[in-house]
Amino acid sequence: MAPSALRAVLVDSDAGARAATRRLLVDIPTVTLVGEYSGLAEALLHAAATRPDLLVVEVDADESPAASPAVTAIEQLARKLPETAILATGHGVSAELVVRVLRAGALEFLRRPVERVDLVAALEKLARFRGSALPRNPGRITSVFAAKGGLGATTLAINLGVSMAERGEGKTLLVELDTRQSDIVTFLDLRPRYSILDVVENIGRMDESLLRGLLTRHASGLWTVPGPTRLERGQLSPEQVSGAIEVLRSYFDHVLMDLRHDFDPGTIAALEASDMILFVTSLDVAALRSGAAALAAFRHLGLDSKKIKVVVMRDGSGDDVTVRHARNTLGLPVYWRTPNDYQTVVASINAGRPVVSASPRAKISKNLRELAETLCGDGRPGRGSTHKRAFLSMTWPIKRLSGA
Repeated sequence: MAPSALRAVLVDSDAGARAATRRLLVDIPTVTLVGEYSGLAEALLHAAATRPDLLVVEVDADESPAASPAVTAIEQLARKLPETAILATGHGVSAELVVRVLRAGALEFLRRPVERVDLVAALEKLARFRGSALPRNPGRITSVFAAKGGLGATTLAINLGVSMAERGEGKTLLVELDTRQSDIVTFLDLRPRYSILDVVENIGRMDESLLRGLLTRHASGLWTVPGPTRLERGQLSPEQVSGAIEVLRSYFDHVLMDLRHDFDPGTIAALEASDMILFVTSLDVAALRSGAAALAAFRHLGLDSKKIKVVVMRDGSGDDVTVRHARNTLGLPVYWRTPNDYQTVVASINAGRPVVSASPRAKISKNLRELAETLCGDGRPGRGSTHKRAFLSMTWPIKRLSGA
């Protein structure tokens, strides 16, 4: 066995599937099979003695996500073997069960029958982390929400995403969580092959190679999951949204979500899963009334007010309504204010370029980059802020992605 070979243990109750996976493993030069068990109980008892780098574990599709023996066993294996990577496999497994398996400690979920290309991609991912603790910290979820359209929520989400991506501190993903016709496709002049619908529909069999093919990359380095290019009926379910968020945050350090302006079940699920909610408003009566009603709904949902950060767009566009009015009406302090530069922003949208790239010296661009810098840190405005105005750390070996 070569010194750098991965010591693998295979756990599968299906003799045929176990034999097929065994053939794949032994055919890979960098893997040595050091153990094989037909059940998780046996693996829990004996696997530690083989000092495995890798456990390939079966998950039964018939198991209930709420009480899955496989999930419990994976949690126990992850605690017992903290330096061992766990790859879960299954066929017809629900998105909810996949999410619970990943939360339990599995590094990856591979659909069955296991394909060589998927197994190799998972092993390449593991190889990048050998020699250090396997990453378990999920990426940070920041949602951008406005109670009504026209306030600049999408503009904010896009320019923050581009600014974060250009900083190069971790991988950044922008998700347009909407089944209506995409705005970010227009704002960023993208030509995507796939949309958020393709991601949620394939979440149960998602692995790194499949995800790479579904994403669209902007020239700035920002990865995107846009909405559909045409209006689609229906809404995203809470289960679909929760499952997608858990998978996406396992690959990216920063996940920005541009949300719908209403409280459909998918939007609520995204708000509940968010680490921070940038609540977008403007200094006019209609926006503040809509915002106050939305924040009342937030309280009814039990959302933690500490993660809600009020962002006032187009500050200085009038004198009748002030920041003090906004603070009193919304019942929350104003976290950030962006300057009013309507013409510059509209020109960038018409050109299909983010304003931070199209007009980098403009006040609005400097303001948005400063906000991005703040969010990549601890989320607290820095000393230079006047209030007027952070995928895993890895490089994907990609020559050219679909839709890039």
